[in-house]
Amino acid sequence: MGDSVAVMQWRGAMIDLARHFLDRAFLEKTLRSLALFEFNVLHLHLTDDQGWRIEIDSAPKLVEIGSKRARSQINHSLAEPIFDNREHVGFLSKEDARILVSLAQELGIEIVPEINVPGHTGALLAAYPEFGVNQEKNMVTETWGISNNILSPLPATFVFLKEVFSEVASLFPSKYIHVGGDESRIENWLRDPSIVHFMREKNFDNPKEVFNFFMIEVEKIVNDLGKTMITWDDAFAFEPESATNAVVMSWRGPEIAQKALSHARQVIEAPVFPTYFDYSYEVSASEPLAIGGPITVSDVLKFIPNPDSMGVQFQLWTEYIDKPEHAEYMMWPRAAALAYACWSNESDFEEYFAKRKPELEKLGVVTRDDFIGQAASAAGLGIGAFHPGYPIQDMIRVLADSAEEGEIALSFDNDKE
Repeated sequence: MGDSVAVMQWRGAMIDLARHFLDRAFLEKTLRSLALFEFNVLHLHLTDDQGWRIEIDSAPKLVEIGSKRARSQINHSLAEPIFDNREHVGFLSKEDARILVSLAQELGIEIVPEINVPGHTGALLAAYPEFGVNQEKNMVTETWGISNNILSPLPATFVFLKEVFSEVASLFPSKYIHVGGDESRIENWLRDPSIVHFMREKNFDNPKEVFNFFMIEVEKIVNDLGKTMITWDDAFAFEPESATNAVVMSWRGPEIAQKALSHARQVIEAPVFPTYFDYSYEVSASEPLAIGGPITVSDVLKFIPNPDSMGVQFQLWTEYIDKPEHAEYMMWPRAAALAYACWSNESDFEEYFAKRKPELEKLGVVTRDDFIGQAASAAGLGIGAFHPGYPIQDMIRVLADSAEEGEIALSFDNDKE
């Protein structure tokens, strides 16, 4: 372990359990894999529109209803949806969480939970519609993309969230709780007369002011639990001057990361390019269906983080990933490349990875290298027919522009085929 490891506080990996649930056995193997490359954070994306994946005693319907999806989209979000018509079910029990935390601690890894608010809350609102706009009845979301689901900013919501976050805090001893704050379609608040009345009472002129209020209330809950809040950069970019003091996880590029640093926020760099490992290695029908691409191993090796940030993190979103071996294919060797580039002090990546690959093989981990020359087998890991998805350079531009404008990035999601 080189000196750079000691300097980089956050050496992170994020796994999305909400879109497609990946079980405790997979996560245990992943923890052991990450430890081989000196990762020290596993960020679990536990909740979203498409699923709620952690047991909460005070709100049992979160798993009774929220962990079950009647069917799933099995093609790209840019295309007219095709569904598999199979129920998708799964969540981590409290015992699962305790076992994972114990193993992580043995390996020197901190598990950071994410409970997404106020947007990305379709599964929560399917279970408890009383906390949504107009208390509308809702199903766990079956398609991909950004939804209109959003929590109400009325007082009852925060009473509920306090109970939920209290249980989450008791399960995960990390000093951090991630609360999302991203891609929230805040204009939907204006559809609810009770929320509009609340805005008048509070002298809020627009939904952005309501959003800041919402996130400040959540920050109070998190801080009262002795935790530090993390948000995606959207929650900062909406109104930098009045945003919470949360750590900013910057996903929309180096400019928003630098802006957050200039506003005296701590920053974890998690940019789409090149740390979103749900993008394909190459845009090809021989690769599994992915959101877009390409993000190559070479791209990851060239990544240079901002020296003022807390550290870096890769993301594995699972809209198009429903098998453990597919998840591993997308992670390795790109996760190794991130470790090599950002905190190892070795001078040859091929040698660095080759030294550690036998240990991955002992764990039974699949890497993309295992599929070289087997293009048809690699493509078969996926859950749908090939689609080129979003070109990575277009995505970089759209995301950087939306961050600068203090808006959510919607333009890439509006022109469906």
